[in-house]
Formats: sequence, C-alpha cells, structure tokens
Amino acid sequence: MAQLSLRQIVQQNLTRWMLLPSICLIILLGAFTVYQKTKEFRMKNSVLSQSISRNLSAHIGDAEIGIESLSASITRYDPFWYGWVLNNFIQAYHHFERLIYLDANGQVLASSPLEYHNPLAITRFSAVIGREPKILSTPVLSPISDNPIIYIGVRGDNGNMLIGELSLRELYRHVGNLLPTDEGMIILCDAYGKLISHPDFSNVQQQVNISNIGLLSDQPFEGINSSIYKDMDTYYLGTVSKVPETDWRLIIAKPLDKVFFPILSTLIALLTIILSLFFIFAHFLQHRLRYRVVLPLAQFTESIELTAKGRYELPQSGDRPSFTELSIIEEKFNDMVRQINLRETEIKESEERFRQLVENIHEVYWITDIADNRVIYASPSYEIIWARTRESLYDNPDSFFLAICLEDRHRVVEAVNQLRVEGLILAEEFKIILPDGKERWIRAQAYPIYDEEGVRVRLVGVADDITERKAIQQALIKAKGDAESASQAKTEFLTNMSHELRTPLNGILGMLQLTQATGLTQEQKDYIDTAVNSSNVLLNVINDILNIAQIEAGKLVLHEQPFSPQEVLETIFKFFTHATNSKDVELQMEMEPGFPSQLIGDEVRIRQILFNLVGNSVKFTEHGVISVYVEPLKIQRRKDRLGVLFTISDTGIGIPSNKIAYVFESFTQVDGTYTRRHQGTGLGLGIVKNLVDQMNGTIVVDSEEGQGTTMYVTLQLGLPERGQQLPKQERQTLQMHPENLSILVVEDDRVNQIAISRMLEKLHHQALCVDNGKKALEILREKTFDCIFMDIQMPILDGLDTTRQIRAERDNERFRTIPIVALTAHAMPEDREKFLKAGMNDYISKPVSFEQLAATLRRVTTAAAQS
Repeated sequence: MAQLSLRQIVQQNLTRWMLLPSICLIILLGAFTVYQKTKEFRMKNSVLSQSISRNLSAHIGDAEIGIESLSASITRYDPFWYGWVLNNFIQAYHHFERLIYLDANGQVLASSPLEYHNPLAITRFSAVIGREPKILSTPVLSPISDNPIIYIGVRGDNGNMLIGELSLRELYRHVGNLLPTDEGMIILCDAYGKLISHPDFSNVQQQVNISNIGLLSDQPFEGINSSIYKDMDTYYLGTVSKVPETDWRLIIAKPLDKVFFPILSTLIALLTIILSLFFIFAHFLQHRLRYRVVLPLAQFTESIELTAKGRYELPQSGDRPSFTELSIIEEKFNDMVRQINLRETEIKESEERFRQLVENIHEVYWITDIADNRVIYASPSYEIIWARTRESLYDNPDSFFLAICLEDRHRVVEAVNQLRVEGLILAEEFKIILPDGKERWIRAQAYPIYDEEGVRVRLVGVADDITERKAIQQALIKAKGDAESASQAKTEFLTNMSHELRTPLNGILGMLQLTQATGLTQEQKDYIDTAVNSSNVLLNVINDILNIAQIEAGKLVLHEQPFSPQEVLETIFKFFTHATNSKDVELQMEMEPGFPSQLIGDEVRIRQILFNLVGNSVKFTEHGVISVYVEPLKIQRRKDRLGVLFTISDTGIGIPSNKIAYVFESFTQVDGTYTRRHQGTGLGLGIVKNLVDQMNGTIVVDSEEGQGTTMYVTLQLGLPERGQQLPKQERQTLQMHPENLSILVVEDDRVNQIAISRMLEKLHHQALCVDNGKKALEILREKTFDCIFMDIQMPILDGLDTTRQIRAERDNERFRTIPIVALTAHAMPEDREKFLKAGMNDYISKPVSFEQLAATLRRVTTAAAQS
C-alpha cells in the first residue's frame, strides 16, 4: 500500500472536502442561474410574442378590413374614377405597395400605381379569392419594386376582385418598433420557413428559407416553444409562436453569449477567487502543520525506535513544539510499554502453566512444522501410549505412521496429507502396534495453525488411548445384535405360532360351520354357537398377537382411502348392541352436526381402534351408559387434513390411578390376579396405542376407579378432493355361484381337507383333495378344474413352488389361466404380496368361512372369464 506524506494527505483532503465541493457548488449555482435566466427569457419572450402576434394580427386585420371596405365602396364610383380611388387608398395605407381592381373575368379595370405589366400573376389568384379578405400567397418579390410582398384579395358583391400587394418591408418596420431595445431580434416567416421579415432585410429579398433551423424543425406548429438553435455559426436562444389568423411563425431570438455572458463572467470571477484562496490557504496550512505536527511526530518516532531497541526514555518537552493530542499519545504510549512488559510476564507464566498441563495430561499433544515436516513438540504421554521415546519421534517423524496397523495406515496418511495440503480437520480412529506386539486403539484429532497472512505453518494434534472404550463399544454392538436377533426370533415365533394355531382352528371352525348347516336341536345349536364364539375369541387373540408382531417388526402398513365415518360407527353399534342389550347398559354413538361425510384414512385400522376401545367399555361396564362422540378439533394443522377427536366414555369400573401408566403396555392387565372377573390377553390397548402412534395421533386416559373411564383419541385424517368417491365395499354374503364348479383342494392337513371339501360341497361344487404340490401337478395334467385352493406349507412340494411350476407351463393354456387361491394360515400383510407375486390370483387366511369361500370363487372365476 502506497504511503502518503502529511502534505499530500492535507492536499487530498482539502481538495476532496473543500475545493471540489466549492467548484460543484459554483457549477450548480451557475446551472441554476442559467436555468432561471432561460426560464425568465422564455417567460418574457412568451409575453412579447403574444403581444407582437396580436399586433401583427391586428396590422394584417387592418389591411384586410381596409381592402374589404375599398372593395365595397369602389362600386359606387364611375369606372373613370377607379384609379383615383385606388391612389387615394394607397396614400392613406402606406403598407400597400400596389392595388389592382379586376372584373369577374380577370380583366384589369384599374391599378395604382398605373404601371402594371404582368396581369397573369394576378389572374391566377382569381380562383381562390372569396367574399372574405384573405392572404393569397407566400412572400414573393414585387414585379414593380422587387421588394418582398404578399398578396391580399377580396371579391365584391358584383363579382369584381380587388388585390393588394402588402409590403413586407413596411411590415418589418412595424414589427421592429414593437420589440423593446436590447431584447434581441424578430424574425417572421410562413409555415414553410420562407422569410417575411428579418433584421437583415436582404435575406427577405433573397427569399431565404429557414425551415431547417432546430427551433422550427423540432417544434410543433401550435403553441409557444423555446429552445437553443444554431443559425449561420451562431447559437441563439429563441421563442417561436404562431401568429393568430395566419400560418405565420414569429421568432424572438437573442445570441446565447448576450443572454448568459453577464452570468458566466461573474461565475468565472468567483471561481478564480476561490481557487486563489484555496492555494494560499493550503500552503499556509502545510507550513503550520509541518512546524506543529510533522516535527513533533518525527521526534516521537525517534523515541519509538529507541523503545524498540530497549532504550526507551520519555523525551523532554522543553522548547520542542508539540500539541495536546501528541502529549496524550505519548502518555498512552508510556502506558502501553508498561502493559507490554506486564503482558510478557503473564505470557511467560501462562506458557509455563500450559507446559505443565500438557506434560501431565493423559492424552498425547504434539506440534509439527509443515515446512520441513519436523515434530516440534510431543508431550510425555507419547512414551506411555506409544511405548516409544520422544527422541525417536523427533529424529524420525515417520515413526508415528510406522506404528499404525497396515489396514489403517494408508487411510491415516491420506487424512494427514489432506490436513497439510487442504487444511481439512483430521479426526480418525486407528490401531497401533506396540514394540511388544500388542495392539491399542487410538483416537486422533489434528488442526492447522495459520500465520498472519493466512498461510498454514503448523499442525497441532491430540491423540488418546481408546482401547477400553472400543472394547465397551464392541460389547454394546454385540448386545444390540443379540437383542435384534432375539426380537426377530420372537417375531418369527409369534408368526409360526399363529400359523400352527390357525391350521387346527380352521379345521375346528370348518367342522363347526358344517355342523351348523345340519339339522340340530336347539340345545345342539346353542352348543355349536358357543363353540364358534369361543373359536372367534381365540382367533381375535391370534390376530392381536400378529398385530403386535407386525408393529414391533415395523411391518405395519397403513392403507389410506376414502371411507364413511358414519358407516364405521354404525358397524360398531350393530356389533355391540346385542352385548349391551343383555346388560343394563345404553350404547350411544353421535357425530357433531356438520361433520364431513367422507374422510381419507385406513378404515380397517380406525375400526380396529374403536372396536378395542368400545369392546373394553362393554366388557367393564355393567350399568349405565357407553358413549362415543366424534367431532373435529378446533385447531387444524394443515388445510388438506382434519384433526378428529373420538371420545369414548363409560360408567364402568374405572382404572386405579396407579395402573393408568401401564394400561397401554402389551400383555398387561389392571387385574392380574387369579380371582379376576374379566378375561383377556392385555393386548387390546397396546395395539390401540401403537396404531394411534402409527397414524400420528394421540390417546389420553381420564379415569377414576368406580366412576368410569373416558378415552380421548385424536387422529389426523385426510379430506377427499371434490368428486372423489368411496370405494365399493364387497359384502361377504352367502350367494351361491350360478355354476357348479370343479375345484382342486391342495391341503396336507386331513381335517382341513375334510372341512374345506365339505364346505365346497355345501356350496354345490365338486372338490378333489390332494396333500402336496407334486400330486396336484400330476392330477392337473389328467383332469380339468375350474379353480385351485392352494395351501402354502406342505411336504414334498410347497404351494409357492407348485404355483410357479403351473404358471411355467407355457404350452398349456389351462395352466396359465386357471385361478389359484392361496388358502393358508400365513396371515402377515407381506404374505399376500408374496403369494400374488408367485402367480396366485387371490388369498384367504385360515380359518375360512362359507361367505369367504363363496365370495372368492365368484371373484376369481369372474375375473378369469373376463380375461
């Protein structure tokens, strides 16, 4: 950066803050004065031009009135006296050079003066002369006097024409008398720029055209306008206006130097005075500054140099010129030196404390110079952790990397190079090998150190022994893996248990349904109904266990689609109304007026939540009321979502306050004793809590033992778009298939074979059973079937492989199109997708009912016929 002397600084600041603003002020003042002068000129010329234009108009009007009066009066005279009348008129109106009186055919009757040699120049106006006097021509030269004239003519009542030559020289004298002295000059021209009057009358005689000057060419023909224009190498400030009743233009102009010279001369004089004063003041100020500032500063600089050499002495003021600010600086400088000495002492003490800290901490602290890759310092902990001397590291810095295991060495070296070259902070974990062959885990961090110019000069790092921490981490990872394996094993166990329970349960329910279809006494029917109900309770327990397994495995999938909240409440009401009617309990279900008729959500899971909560209320309430109320939340999070509050209250036994915190835990019940009155697995509320969480909702319990319980459930449900319709619900009613079908049942369990085949026979179909996939393939090649019910888990060849082999028969059209329905105890949601992907057409989970079999047969056979 260039250094400036005090003189240059003073000059720059005076120029910047005094001279330039003064010049700018003078320029602005001059511009403002010029503007005001121009404005004043324009305003004055505007008034003058209007006055002169009116006079010109009156002058021309007088000429027109005079010639009109003469045209009317001459008809009263004998033709002998026409010349005498015209002569008297010219003597009275000097602005006319000649008068000519013509008959209606253009023949000259009289003229004044008498000489007239060019009647054709007059007769050409006969076609345009009217009853009203008017100017007939642009400026032309008189054929008699060679003076510029214009023709004015009028037609009398008898058709005779009177034409006069209006002298432009007389017109100019008249116009010139109207302009005050020293106000410039007046120029008069017609609409095409031909001169009518001009200060230099020779221009008028020569018929000079001035239409090219900017004042006329740049301005419209109406109104009064002013501007600067150039004419004959001279610049003028002019004002142009239109003369009323004519197409003439009146210009009042004045040379620019005569307009602005008084102003510019004053400004130039003022600017000269300011510049002179500025240079005088600048030289005087420089002289005073040198004596009062520069010299004292030079002496103070000498004192600073002595201080830098350690020989500082406070200079004696004596006769030395100085100023107050410098005295203050000297005093502050003294204080600064004392503070520096104090700070140096503190730094030395701080460095000593830092050295003691670094040499006593457990971590290794090290400093490396980037220029020569030299280790400047390593703390004593290096010898403990690396089991090597610090001198070996100082002598050979690469020994740091040679101690790292081979699998980690390249990575650490690359990270150190990035730190040295790019300044990337290093944070690495690696193993080192001790001289005795043992291994240790090290965590190292390193940072770059920059100098004042931003250049990396050193690397600073800290390394710590994390061998014990690594051992704990590995143990935690192993424990986590064991826990995940245990959870997976539990999920697999629950799934397998569900499968093993569903298989015999399908046989039990199948036989019970077949028995219900036979002729039974009322007592037998009651027994069978009780057995069916007990089996359904067992099925609900199995479903609850599967739900818990799905939730814990993270496999629960929500299927959002439009549904009717009213239909959900009606279904729950119909399901529980029989149970509440058998007690002294009133079941109430209500929705707030105006509640949407359609929402978007997982209807099955919402129904499951309400079934569990209402079912609990029915189970634990013997008297009173069970109420379900549905309403929208007052505060909504999003425009396309609706917060819904479900309130389920009862007057049952309530929940003890010390048990409320545990009601949502799986396999937990409020009453866990052997004498409890209410049965259950304790899974219902746990499933509800997990379902509500999956749907981004909340559930809150408000209960008092002996007084009842209220459950508050909030869910965020979608709002359907306009025109979005509810999906059609297929009711599982027992409707017979219109045709008797031949069905192959592939099932390895004997009881299930009997149950399913008998149920199909009750539906008026023929069923053939085989116990594995291999037999199914053999019999399919011999016989034709309308549908296959395929079990999944079978010996020899399972259901999935059997299905794949059936679909693989590309040459057999029946194999590719025959409907295959999975009839299995595998009931997880992902099972359905897996079966359909293998080539099956539909899926039924065990246990199965008559309605499910009939509906599935109709669905798959109809789809096959359509395809």
